[in-house]
Amino acid sequence: MNSTPTPQIASEVTVSSLLAGTAVPDLQPDASCGLIHVTPQPGVDVLLWRAHFPQPVTMSVRDDWDRVHFSCALHGRCSFAMRERGSEIEHVLEERMSCINYTPGCSSKSSYAGSFEQVTVSVRPDLLADWMPDLGGSLRRDLDATHCCDMQRCGAEMHATAHALSEALRAATARPDLRKAASPLWLLGQALVLVGLSVEARCEQAPSQQHALCPASQKKLLRARDLLLADLSKAPTITELARETGLSAVTLKRGFRQLFDHSIYGLFQHERMHMARARLCNGHAPVTVVAADLGYTNASHFTAAFRKQFGVNPSAFKRQR
Repeated sequence: MNSTPTPQIASEVTVSSLLAGTAVPDLQPDASCGLIHVTPQPGVDVLLWRAHFPQPVTMSVRDDWDRVHFSCALHGRCSFAMRERGSEIEHVLEERMSCINYTPGCSSKSSYAGSFEQVTVSVRPDLLADWMPDLGGSLRRDLDATHCCDMQRCGAEMHATAHALSEALRAATARPDLRKAASPLWLLGQALVLVGLSVEARCEQAPSQQHALCPASQKKLLRARDLLLADLSKAPTITELARETGLSAVTLKRGFRQLFDHSIYGLFQHERMHMARARLCNGHAPVTVVAADLGYTNASHFTAAFRKQFGVNPSAFKRQR
């Protein structure tokens, strides 16, 4: 009879010890994790956390570093639980999700399984205040209360910025003959872009969306998103998503707006068009083939949708590559 592996429990680790290069204690031999850390300017740090855990592992992490963290998950997923307003709240960070986190002195239980990659820009609070003196009211209150943990969808521009930072940090630690270190000015510029996009995404949320979804609903919505995007040639109906996830149609619609900042079909169409752009940019397939592969029986409908998303016809975009 199959059983779920019991998560391995690692000893508590502090953020400062990870920054100093101390290995995570008590991990199994086949597990690996590493942190690449670059400081393009005093008070601004860019971090790349990469890990692979063949068996589930839970570790206690204490934030002894007084920084506001802006994170974007590039691969895999993790969950972390911390006490908020008298109860323990679990947050899930997975691919194409982002998080603004400020919890100095707090401990959280972070759980991982499989591979995970995350880019984080950590900023000293006084620098952030100088950069953004008109920071949004609710975010400002959370930061002033030294407790902030806000999750939001990582948009295409934010994801591309995080991916560029990941590549730059990995290149900086490559073999000397292959090393192509990015300049501190470039790293700082990209870090500022990531911070700006994170704050913009957070502040654009409606006040009613500032309350975190309960963990159970969040997991079901993530499942609904995976089902929605599994086949970009045909979107499932809301009724089908509701049946598969156990959520009502109303909860699905409201939850997608809250967690992913899109309507259900809006998210499908957004990802569909970005897939089309990637194929036109990287491949040799004709526009008509890309349109058909993505479920369009009428190429003119595909052209109109592509132009609406990107402001250019797909054929013109392909010629520019």
